Order: sequence, then C-alpha cells, then structure tokens
Amino acid sequence: MEYVNRATGAAKEAIGQAIGNDKMAQEGHAKKAQAVGEQQIQQNEANAKHASEQAKAAAQQAGDKASNLGGQAKERVGEMFGSQQMQGEGRAQQASAQGEDLLHGQQKSMHESMRK
Repeated sequence: MEYVNRATGAAKEAIGQAIGNDKMAQEGHAKKAQAVGEQQIQQNEANAKHASEQAKAAAQQAGDKASNLGGQAKERVGEMFGSQQMQGEGRAQQASAQGEDLLHGQQKSMHESMRK
C-alpha cells in the first residue's frame, strides 16, 4: 500500500508543480514522505523480528550445548563412582541435548531461508 501512496504522492506533487498549485504540490510531497516513512517503519520491524528470532535460536542452542556438557559431566561422575544409573542418565541427557540442538539448528535454518 505504501508504494501506491508513494506513487500517488509523487504524481500529485508533480501535477501541483506543473500547474503552479503550491498547496497541491505540498500535499503530494507530504503524502510521498509519509509513505516513505511507513515503508521504513515496516522494514525496521521486519529487521527487529529477524534479529529477535536469531537471538532466540542462539540462546536455545547455547542451552542445548550446556545441557550436553552437563550430561557429559554426569556420565563421568557416574564412571568415577561406579554408578551405572548416573552414567545412563548422563548419556540420556546428552542424547536429548543433541536432539534439541539439531532441532533448533533446523528451525534457525528454516527461518533464515524464509527471510531470503
């Protein structure tokens, strides 16, 4: 819609200048400027949404990596104390974290491909 308003404003401004109607030219210029401003606002909102999605994906992947490291630590402690249960829990936590990391990586890729 902003493209239509921008073109309409530019046309009104040009016609106003051509026929010597300053008021019409000023109104056209104002309409054109407003449309440009609205386009910029929409672009800024889209950029902010994209940045927010990227930050969320990065935070999720960082959490996944931390969970994976926690699982590794739990498995090692289980080995040190001879606890099969703790080792199994550590391996399960690592597998879960790796699956989540894979899922979040795919979601991030999907969002980036949709942006192009």
